[in-house]
Amino acid sequence: MHPSPRPEFSAQRLPMILTLSLIGIVVALLASSAQAQPCSWPQSPRMEALPTNPFSFEPPAPSDAFSAKTSSSGERVFFYLHGLGGTGTSWNLVASRTAYGGSPGYPARQVVFDMPYTYLQNGSLQDAALEIDAELSTRAFSAQLLHGIDPEDNVVIAHSLGGIEALILDSLYEDTASFTRPFGGIIMLGSAIGGSDAAYALSPWGQNGAVQFVEDACSILSDPWLWMPSVLPPLRWFGNLDPLVQQAIQNSCANLSTLLIPFALGKFNQPLVAEIQPSATWPAKLSQRSPKIPVVQLYGVEEEPVFWRTAYSMYQSDSVGLAMAQDPFSFDGDDYLVDWAADQIARYKAQSLLAQASAQAHAQAQSQAWFNPVASLYHAWQRQRAEEQFSAAAKAQQWYAQANNVYKEYIGARDIGMTQAGYWCRCRGETEPPFMWTIVAQASDCYSNDPYAQCHVWPRWEVQITERPNDGVVLASSAGSLPGAVAHIELPQTNHQQMRNSQYTRDVFKRLFNGQIPGGPFFSTSLR
Repeated sequence: MHPSPRPEFSAQRLPMILTLSLIGIVVALLASSAQAQPCSWPQSPRMEALPTNPFSFEPPAPSDAFSAKTSSSGERVFFYLHGLGGTGTSWNLVASRTAYGGSPGYPARQVVFDMPYTYLQNGSLQDAALEIDAELSTRAFSAQLLHGIDPEDNVVIAHSLGGIEALILDSLYEDTASFTRPFGGIIMLGSAIGGSDAAYALSPWGQNGAVQFVEDACSILSDPWLWMPSVLPPLRWFGNLDPLVQQAIQNSCANLSTLLIPFALGKFNQPLVAEIQPSATWPAKLSQRSPKIPVVQLYGVEEEPVFWRTAYSMYQSDSVGLAMAQDPFSFDGDDYLVDWAADQIARYKAQSLLAQASAQAHAQAQSQAWFNPVASLYHAWQRQRAEEQFSAAAKAQQWYAQANNVYKEYIGARDIGMTQAGYWCRCRGETEPPFMWTIVAQASDCYSNDPYAQCHVWPRWEVQITERPNDGVVLASSAGSLPGAVAHIELPQTNHQQMRNSQYTRDVFKRLFNGQIPGGPFFSTSLR
């Protein structure tokens, strides 16, 4: 009996069948790709980006209503009010060195030391103002009994939310039957008198953007393809099963929550935040009301990128560190995260370029190994892996590159608007060159002299980007435009957190206490 030749015949044809099947799959993929990319009418340029328009803020003219008001020649009390999420320790070193001892380039003044205290923020702005009034009135009365200091000589130095509270107090003191004024002047730093866009966009009482910002970043930066090595053991295919990959993902999100997005940790989680949104009642009232006592406004204008600078300064603990202990006005360095972000951009750019080159190399190798099903499938697999890594790295690079702009949109420092400017017209016929674009004022102006031509018209949009000066949290236009203020002073290269302890703040304080600010002789305070 002779063996049947059929099994041998099938074994010989098996490689050919596999090869033909693979070729069929590749052809089908190429065909579907060609169908998805028609070559007849490319997409129209519907939007054009105009150059970024920097908004120039000019504060209002200073008031001379208090140019004749001076304080007594004796001692006085400086009351320090912290900002949103802060505590009394935010001001402790400045308060101490101003009252006694001084610091480099900053002499002490005849000020009775008053320990900055922490006011509650779990109610409304008026609730907090009433608590502050009770505390300051008690302290002013004590200073009057012990040192003979007239309460009208006292000064409030207030950061951020503290300045808003001080102005609310000034309005309450018009009710002389219920209140007795414990201070006669205010120095405000970074106080959002016109409201804060960040209070709406970042807080849970508004858009809750801080959480969204963190979640978007974690989704992009924790992609396993960013952390897996190029040669993967079997378990690396499953992120949930690999403790090393999981640890990397958790660390990336934890760093973002604690280092990059301090607002997510409670800075904007106080109930009264809802009352400092631009549409709220108090900003509308305070921004139109002239104070009854001399007020000096200090507003910060931070240099770019404001997000990384502000995030770094907010991450640093208030009034902590050897440098600050020696000089409370030395909190100026904020380049660390700027350089770190630049390194991350370069890192992910290099990773994306290497992955892209790898994908191209495997694509070429796949095309050259069409006759070998095993090799072809291997290169297709490696190409897909490289493309996944390229996509992940490109997204990470883009997140770091765009984080500053996205953040500025949250705080109102960057606006993107679109206006229609005519129409795009394109006609294609026997006489017109193909794909020629022209701009017309009206849609009806899009026509051709060729009766057989086909004309298409699209709206033409212009994208206008406006950048507004800010301190990384509050716009300069909100913190520097109080009507009736005796001075509006810019703190350059200073973000919202730095302005309590900046060298520029020290210089302004010196000028104020020396009586060198026009219209503000009330703030002149003798040297100790």
